[in-house]
Parts: sequence; C-alpha cells; structure tokens
Amino acid sequence: MYSSGTPHHHKLKLMQFNLHALPLGFLATSAFLLTIVMATNNDYNCGSSFLQRLGFCFLRPDEQLLLTGLSTLEVRNGPGVQFYAPLANHAQKRKATLLNERQYVVVTDNLTGAMRVENGPQLFFPRAYDHFSTPQAAYELQKYQYVKLLDEATGEVRVERGESIVFPKANEVAISDDKRSGHGYGNEKKVQDAINVDNETAVLVRSKETGQQRLVQEKGLFFPGPYEEILDVRSLIYVQPYEVAVVRDNKGDYSFYSGGESAESATGHTFFLPPYCELVTMMWSSGTSPQDVANHVVNNAKEVKYKVPVTMIDTRPSLTFFKIAVRTSDFVELYLEGHIEWQVVDVPKMIGRTGDPKGDVWFQTQSAFIEVMSKVSLTDFMANYDDTVTQAENTDVEYYEQRGLRLINLEVARYECSDKTTAKVLQEITQETTNRINRLEKQQSENEVANERMKAEIDLEAQRAKFVEMETANEKLRAKVQGEAEGLRLAQRSSTFFENLSASIPDGASRLELLRFFTEQNTLTEQTKHLSDGDATLFLTPQDVNLKMKMSQAT
Repeated sequence: MYSSGTPHHHKLKLMQFNLHALPLGFLATSAFLLTIVMATNNDYNCGSSFLQRLGFCFLRPDEQLLLTGLSTLEVRNGPGVQFYAPLANHAQKRKATLLNERQYVVVTDNLTGAMRVENGPQLFFPRAYDHFSTPQAAYELQKYQYVKLLDEATGEVRVERGESIVFPKANEVAISDDKRSGHGYGNEKKVQDAINVDNETAVLVRSKETGQQRLVQEKGLFFPGPYEEILDVRSLIYVQPYEVAVVRDNKGDYSFYSGGESAESATGHTFFLPPYCELVTMMWSSGTSPQDVANHVVNNAKEVKYKVPVTMIDTRPSLTFFKIAVRTSDFVELYLEGHIEWQVVDVPKMIGRTGDPKGDVWFQTQSAFIEVMSKVSLTDFMANYDDTVTQAENTDVEYYEQRGLRLINLEVARYECSDKTTAKVLQEITQETTNRINRLEKQQSENEVANERMKAEIDLEAQRAKFVEMETANEKLRAKVQGEAEGLRLAQRSSTFFENLSASIPDGASRLELLRFFTEQNTLTEQTKHLSDGDATLFLTPQDVNLKMKMSQAT
C-alpha cells in the first residue's frame, strides 16, 4: 500500500536546490562522485548515508521516488537522476506495477476517497496519495459465458457477454444470480455459463423487479437480464403411454398429464413443468431393504415395510406379493402366501384419497383374509379353498372404488401352519390328497387311452368294411363288364355262324341246334384241359363223354 499527494511548492522552494544557480564546477564534481558510486555499487540506495547527504537518487524506467516531507508527499518517476533536499525530505525508492492486458488494479485516493480502476497493459505508477490492491485478473469470457457486475455505490447491475475481456468499473463487484449450486465458473470470478435452451431444456427465471416467474423455451443460448435470476433449468418430462404425472401448483391445485391423452399416445406425452408448479412425488410401500430404498430399487417383496418415491403413476396391472398370518375359526394359525393383481384406474380419485395405493391394497387384502378365515374351520378351508379366496376378493369392493383402484385377482399360491405338529398333519393330508388326485388322473388317463384305442379299432373296422364294399362293387362291375364283353363276342360269333350256314342249312332251328352242340363241345374241351393241367384225378362216365358203342352182330 502506497500513498502520494500534491507537493506544496511554496515550501519546497526553500528546501530544493536551484540547479541553474549552482556553480558549474559544483555540478561537475557532484556528477563525478555519483558516477563513482554507481560504478562501485550497482545496487545503490538513495537512502544510503552517503547519497542521502548529497540528495541524489538515480531511477530506472520502472522505478519511482517517494519523497515524504514534513507535511507533504511527492512522487517522481524514472528514469533519470533526481535531486532533493535531504534535510527536508525522506526519500524512498519503489518499483512500479506492471499490468498485462488481462490485469487491473483498484485504486483509492486516500486524500479524497475517490476510487478508480487502472487497466493493463501498462506500467502503473501510483500517485502520491494512491492506495491500490494486488493486481487482479479481468473476466475473460468465452462466447457462451457472461458475468454480472453490481455497482455497490449506485445499485445498478450490468451484464457482460462473451467473447470479450471485461474490466470492472470502480465500486463494481461480480455477482451470481444462478440459484443452482456449483454452476459458476469460479467463486472469485463469478463467470457463468449461459443455458442452452433446446427441445429438451427450458429455463425458469424470476424477475427481481416484479417477482414474476417465466419459463423460457426459446431455443438458443439464454443470458439472463440484469435483474433476472435463474431459479431452475428444467428438463423435458416424458410420460409413457401407460403413465400419469401429477403436477401441483402454488395454490394446491392438481393437474394430470396422461401419456395416452394425445394422438401420439403410442409414444406417450411430454411437457415442461410450468412456473409455480412442482411434480408430485408420493411414497409408496415396498418390501425392500434400506439399501434398496436408498438406491430406488423395488423388489417383489411379501411385506410392505419400507417406502420408495414414485413420481410417475403406472396405470398397468401390477402384482403385489404377500405373506399373511391368519387364524381359522378352530384357532389354527396359518400363513397364506400369494399375490394381488391390482390396477390404478382413476388417478384424480386416487390422489384425493391416498398417497400409498400399494400399501392400501396390501393392508386391505390382509384385513379381508383375517375376516374371512376367522369364519371358517381348517377343514372347511381345505375343502372349499377357492370359495374362501373368492370371499376375500369380494370383501369391501367399495374400498378400492373410492380410491380409484381395481382389484383384478387375488390368488393364494400356498399355505402352511405355524404350529409344526399341525403343519405335519396338514402336509400328510395334502400329500394324500395329491396322491389321490394323481391316481384319479392316472386312471382317467388309462381309460382315455383304452377309449382312444377302441375308437381307433372301430374306425379301422369301418374303414375295412368300406373297403370290402368297394371291392365287392368293383368285382361286380368287373364281372359285368367281362360278361358284357363275352356276350358281345358270343353274339358276334353266333351271328357269323348263322350267316355262314344259311346257304347249306336253310332251317334256322337246325342251325341253332348245331351251334349249341359246338358250344357244349368247346366247354367240355376247356374243362378237360383245365383238369389235365392240374393234379386232380379225373373220373369219366359214359354219360360224361357221351360214348356210344356199336356191337357187331354174330355171323
């Protein structure tokens, strides 16, 4: 920290040398002595005893001489030789401050209190009464960056955008209006990135002048105004065709965004969260561990001990698994295991009645089973298992309707007794029942096989009969055809026979008798031929061969 001021010339006249009035010899002698000192000691100090007595000080180009008098401050900048009155002034030599093109210093005049900023590049020589800070880096902005500068004296704010190098003015400090944590380029610089607004990104902004919020959706880089603050950068919310998102405004009213409400229901629905609104997050029951809850993992559990956040309501049928302890009318404690198939069908109604539909379904199912099982014995439960489950399913249907829910199906996969002895007996009964069912199924299977075999044989016989009928018909047809052909041949042969004998035997009856004789002879000849070709023994009678013997008369 350095100080300087305006010299009081009326006092200095008495203490400063008049170089023009000094003898030439004196000046030459002084110069000679100064040269000797500089030659022997390059690191001289004008405050050394020898030079101090003489009132000489040599300054380099980056040096400054601060003279402190009885009531004055004066600065003299190098380069050169400075003469002063050693008895009236204390001399102090100091370096100037070199500022590059990206540096600046804030300077305060201790005499007037005025502030100014000295920007680089320059070799900065402070004035007599100047007090200045350590050189600071200017705000170097990229094309997508900006900085907000607040004038603490006037309260005015200005926004400087990149690409540029920004030097603050006197009384200006950088501020950040971005409410998002960790978004600044640097805590000391407060350089911030503009928000890239696109199809999936919007910016929620609040005006400090009016207090109103607005959602910026215009595509491109968004730079806030001087009196605007960024509250949130909002991403596009995707709602699947089977989902419903619930939004609550600052008045407590609800809006519902369904994934199947638009013409593009196959791809769902998208929207930005409006100003003054929040996406409702409910805590639904789950049977997961604390670690799973922390990681938002939901398992198929049989208990609802923990809760997990739910922002998108799934309207598809869901399965909730359970293991419930119940007691029959004859005081047998059972554990029922199964699942509940349920569905959210009216989201507005559900929101108005419950924030945990899954837990409500689970506890209602437990209550229904406790009530129904308390009215039946173990024997009745085992004999009418399905009826008991149906009664529990139909218990208090209005409970689900009032909450916008639908109970689709209630199924008990298994049950067991909590008492080991009873469980063993129940297991034996169950095993015997299973064996009986298996035997019945086996017998039924065997009967079905026999019936199928008999049916196959009947079908086969029917097919055989049909085949025989077809064969018989074919034989008849063949015989008919052969007979007709043979008849035609005989008729043709007979006709020819009659025509050929008409000239020699005019009588038709004689010709017919002759044709019958030849026909019989041919038939006998064929029969004889067939018999001779075989192994049979032929016995002939005179009648068969029509033998006629002529006996000779005795002479």
